[in-house]
Amino acid sequence: MNFFIKFFLINIIIITLFLTSFGFSPYKLNDDVLQIGSDENEKQDKIEKLQSDYDSLVKEYEKQKEKYDMLLEENADLDKIIIEKEEEIASKEYRVDTLEEKLKNVEDVSYIEQLESQVARLKKLLDEINPLLKNIYIGSSDPEEINYTFTAFSINYDGSFYIVTAGHCVADNYGEDGKFKFKANFSNKWIYPELIGYKADFSNLDDYAVFYSNDIESGFKVSEIETEDNYLPGSIDKGLSVFRNLGDSSKRGESGSPVVNEYGEVVGIYVVYGLVYTPIQLALDLIDDYRRGNKEEAGVDKENGI
Repeated sequence: MNFFIKFFLINIIIITLFLTSFGFSPYKLNDDVLQIGSDENEKQDKIEKLQSDYDSLVKEYEKQKEKYDMLLEENADLDKIIIEKEEEIASKEYRVDTLEEKLKNVEDVSYIEQLESQVARLKKLLDEINPLLKNIYIGSSDPEEINYTFTAFSINYDGSFYIVTAGHCVADNYGEDGKFKFKANFSNKWIYPELIGYKADFSNLDDYAVFYSNDIESGFKVSEIETEDNYLPGSIDKGLSVFRNLGDSSKRGESGSPVVNEYGEVVGIYVVYGLVYTPIQLALDLIDDYRRGNKEEAGVDKENGI
């Protein structure tokens, strides 16, 4: 037994001396073994930390993915709603376009019918131009001469005929004793009607004068109907336009001309330039006063009119 122990110890000594001769130390080896153990622990800690971080990332990813899936589902619903709304808008736009087209067709037809009616009225008016022109007069306040003249026209009002003109033509040319004479287109006969009354305020379109005579044979029909276009028939003796649109350029001497609608009916008295005129109703009111015997209202004031 002792022999073996001795033998084992001797061998240990020999091996130690052998390792020492090559630079190995049993103490250093033990340190290396401890260092290796420490490195393994650090690696294990790092692995565990990385595993923990990985697990956290996996959980965060799963949360984000869940939210993303929910957003995808919501977007899918929104896309569906958008598609439905776009289809609804397209349907309504089609209906609007269809209605606009129908409305346009109706307006076109209505406009065409309106133009056709207007052309027919104008043609009828032109066909009757000669009889209408017979109701246009040239007027003067000079008993013998016609150095200064103005335009006038005759009307048919309640079965009687009257000559109407602009009031300022009367006020500017009153003459001696308020005597005036008139001659119709296509006639060489002068007539000398009675001046019923007048008002000469052309700036306010309150400008009219009315004469009466049994020698007046015809006259325009009067009306309050205003049409899209109005016209101005003129005095041939004064060299005016036989028939022109009210909006065209005016000429000197046209004051007192009748303003007629598309039916050839008198609606006013031409007193100034442009599209405005004295309503014929003012002259009719004066006639009504005269007929009722209101001489003071319908009478003549040589300086101030009525």
